[in-house]
Amino acid sequence: MTSPQRPPGTRVLWPLAALLTLAGLVLLTLSLTGPGDRSGADMVGARPGDLVSVGEEGMSVWSRSPDTRADTVCTLDDQALDRPTEDFTTRVAGEEFHEVARTGGSHPTGDQPLVCDTEDTVYAGPFGPATAPTGLRGGTGLTLGLLLLPLGLVCAVLAVLARRRTVEVEQGPDPGAYTLDPRTSPPPQDPYGPPPSGPPGQAGGPTGPRYDLPPPP
Repeated sequence: MTSPQRPPGTRVLWPLAALLTLAGLVLLTLSLTGPGDRSGADMVGARPGDLVSVGEEGMSVWSRSPDTRADTVCTLDDQALDRPTEDFTTRVAGEEFHEVARTGGSHPTGDQPLVCDTEDTVYAGPFGPATAPTGLRGGTGLTLGLLLLPLGLVCAVLAVLARRRTVEVEQGPDPGAYTLDPRTSPPPQDPYGPPPSGPPGQAGGPTGPRYDLPPPP
């Protein structure tokens, strides 16, 4: 008995499906969770006139309230800071902070006095765009995850179909499903009835010596 031959590539479908599905789930998890909470030391409370440090990336002014940005103007060394056109948030030590203002691309670095015309508490912190998730923790990871996860599911479906086809080939047709044609099958014989008649020598006819022939000379 020969073993059933599986279609080419069937053995690699299951490992490939598992790998693609796992990679897609990991990438989706990374992209949705983002970079995680930042350290509380990233935010430094600032009162009007306090010196804040501006690094190479720049800096942003933050507030716990999303409404502070609407009516607040901040200056750094008497130079007005840019105001974000929409709400931009980051999480620090489990708490959300909303960006109020940020430095421009040509702003000088160093320690400079910060003044914001608001009664809300503001914080000097990291440059807003630098806190946005990028790469695998951002849009790239989300795109790859949405691509790899469906591919893994498709490979799993193909593996199931290939497995089912292999089992059907191995089992083959059921001989019991076929019956003899009643027009060609011999009639049933009664073991207690008279022997069937027929020409001598034919199956079902009488056997033994023939007495209807003349004796030999």
